Amino acid sequence: MKLLTLSIKFTATPETKDEFKRVITDLFHVISKESTFVNATLHEGLEKPEEFLVYETWNYSMEDFLNIQMKKPETVAFEKTLADLGVTREPTVYTPFAHFDAHQINK
Repeated sequence: MKLLTLSIKFTATPETKDEFKRVITDLFHVISKESTFVNATLHEGLEKPEEFLVYETWNYSMEDFLNIQMKKPETVAFEKTLADLGVTREPTVYTPFAHFDAHQINK
């Protein structure tokens, strides 16, 4: 099975950006423990701090990701929170073909 990589741009409002940042960080603390999770990096816009880019890799097919991961209670709750906070998202799906890594970022 090929790895599934999601690149998702989230846009919060200036009023909800801090809450969104907390919620998405909490979500990844939970899902990063799952056996199909490979890695993720959460980015915050330098010039637009209400914009976020999430880059995550899973050992799932797209079909399994949609049918399994997206139906888990924590993901369903996250989806509701996005709507409550007025956060929009623009997802894109990839599969990796090369990897380079020199630094580990942990917070």
